[in-house]
Amino acid sequence: MIKKVLFDLDGTFIDSAHDLVKSANDLYKSFNKHSISFEEGREIASDGIKAFLNLRFDEAIDDFPSLTAEFIKIYKGNILNNPVLFDGIQELIDLLDNKKIGWGIITNKHRCFVEIILKFINLEKRCQILICGDDGISPKPSPDMMISACKSLEINPDEVIYLGDAHKDIRSAKAANIFAILACYGYLKKDDQIDKWEADAIINHPLEIPALIEKLD
Repeated sequence: MIKKVLFDLDGTFIDSAHDLVKSANDLYKSFNKHSISFEEGREIASDGIKAFLNLRFDEAIDDFPSLTAEFIKIYKGNILNNPVLFDGIQELIDLLDNKKIGWGIITNKHRCFVEIILKFINLEKRCQILICGDDGISPKPSPDMMISACKSLEINPDEVIYLGDAHKDIRSAKAANIFAILACYGYLKKDDQIDKWEADAIINHPLEIPALIEKLD
């Protein structure tokens, strides 16, 4: 029986690409670098700040720690411009709450950002567990965050499903023996070979989750 549903954040739960791409372009502009298109930035919106830096800077010669700090500073000013739930997520978590199935978020994003967003969308009190990339636990694709979540929730891995939009999400969940679902509505790249990721299920909309849960039960 599935007792908990865990989500990745960017590209799965929250559509944060607009704010991330704007922040990247703001940073590029301050260093006289060319801007990127929204489409180009959206593809890497699940990959962290370094992915944006790699598009316009060279780690061998540029100060990536300083650039990362500057990106974070800029993003803090943009983070609440357009943070919206993906279509169907609100309905999904309402259904989960009604069925007494708890949910939480496991993300490599820094906690300070996640807490700001969850509070802004009035979901911070409904989220049963939140594990973030700077919590001192090895981030995805390591299974450690998933394992920690199961221990904290006092449930077995086979009582959990995890939904994410990136290869690292699938790898992390499967390594923790958690049912791994790929969200194809998220930030997939054109050249992603998702058929090789060995996800346990693939969905195109969050409201496909309830039927999967019934099937698994």
